[in-house]
Amino acid sequence: MILVNPVVDILLISGLAAVIVPLLGGLVRAEKRFLGIVGVLAYIALLAYLLQPDVWGSIHRYEPFQGLFSSSLTLDGFSKFFILVFSILAIPVYLHSIDYMARDRNLVLYYTLTGIMMFGLIGLSMADDLFTFFVFWEAMAISSYVLVGFRYHLDEPVEAAVKYLVMSGVASLLMLYGISIIYGLVGSLRISAVVAYLQGGVTGQAIYPVLLAATLLFIGFGVKAAYFPFWTWLPDAHPAAPSPISALLSGIVIKAGIVGLAKFALPFIDLLDEVFYPILVIVTVVTITLANLMALMQSDVKRLLAYSSIANIGFVLIGYVSALYGAGVVGLAAAFSHVLSHALGKGLAFLAVGGILYVLHSRAIVDLEGFGKRYPGLSIALMIALLSLSGLPPLPGFWSKWLLILSAWEAGEYLIAGVGVFNSVLAAIYYLWLFQRIFFSEPRIESRVEVPGYLLTSLTILIFIMVAIGIYPELMYSYAFEAAKALAPLLATP
Repeated sequence: MILVNPVVDILLISGLAAVIVPLLGGLVRAEKRFLGIVGVLAYIALLAYLLQPDVWGSIHRYEPFQGLFSSSLTLDGFSKFFILVFSILAIPVYLHSIDYMARDRNLVLYYTLTGIMMFGLIGLSMADDLFTFFVFWEAMAISSYVLVGFRYHLDEPVEAAVKYLVMSGVASLLMLYGISIIYGLVGSLRISAVVAYLQGGVTGQAIYPVLLAATLLFIGFGVKAAYFPFWTWLPDAHPAAPSPISALLSGIVIKAGIVGLAKFALPFIDLLDEVFYPILVIVTVVTITLANLMALMQSDVKRLLAYSSIANIGFVLIGYVSALYGAGVVGLAAAFSHVLSHALGKGLAFLAVGGILYVLHSRAIVDLEGFGKRYPGLSIALMIALLSLSGLPPLPGFWSKWLLILSAWEAGEYLIAGVGVFNSVLAAIYYLWLFQRIFFSEPRIESRVEVPGYLLTSLTILIFIMVAIGIYPELMYSYAFEAAKALAPLLATP
């Protein structure tokens, strides 16, 4: 059932999760942790709405106003895919928060900010112009700063939040400057007008402002996506944030940079391939390899997962390089497949670590020795996530990495294909090392704490989805290829 317009309806459903919480928070005196159920219901409703044949089967547009600050939103294969990914992870995160955040204060603020962050992510995925994209981007970014520093009575979250705020704030300013240059060149911020301008031919002195705008967007999106050399905020922010927020940050928030890079920066990079090709290849190779080497040296399990997230952003970039230089739709589909598989795998990993912190109160890997013998359920959930992230069959990470390597090979990018294979092996080494510490060492803990039901349910949901995709990867590929086909016309060589 369509109420107003599918674009508006989706924004309303997502926005309600942020609006209803403070209203209910004033009425509920005790057990405010159950406000997380609002988010669970909202995103179940959003998924049910999105998957209706009338909604999923057509392209829908909405233009609320015209003029200098005109706004345009489109619900097409690209935006549907990212809304699907964001919503799938939001449901178990809200469930997990009911138990994990029960000991914290200011839960009304926590759930409100989480709702605003999700609303920003949903909105920016549908934005068809840079003005609308930037508005939703800032809603997502500002709420995420506060959530990283939510436990402000501790030094680590405050320090991490300030670092994240400064770096991301500067990145937003650079993006805004790049957007202003684009408006000066094109006279519009709509992606269709921008692409028409670029594909119409840019020659002579006009190439320099285009190059500057492309560079500013590449840096701005790079800070959020956390690829080299803009990643330094992430290894501090992900461990310091509450584990459900770590799952969102790593699983989907950094993918906001991937969304922006794909939709608004790749058309510029495609035009300026002689300049950006070596840069993109170097960034991809260094991001994957250096992040994996850094992960090998970590003694904190959440920092290990944080560096793993950076490495997996590098894998997504393999798909983008392949798409730009020969593989086309297959390269984009490979990148988007990995967006989904990584969101599921890293979401499950951080939520499983959240369960470990709930009972153990330590992030030190040395303290996890023998943990699997005391808490096999939590440990198996973590291991399923890590095995998928390392690319072992038949889990989603295998299928997305396989398509990434294949797309790079078909595009003639043999170096990048080889780097992808090498780093998959490198990642498997430190994941299996962690597996050995958890399951085959002598336990360091004697007491046992009961793991709460909502927390276990959140892990079970993600495991079920990952196993289903692992057995039937077409579930992932079909949506990823739809997204890639929707984006392909923005490139000169689809």
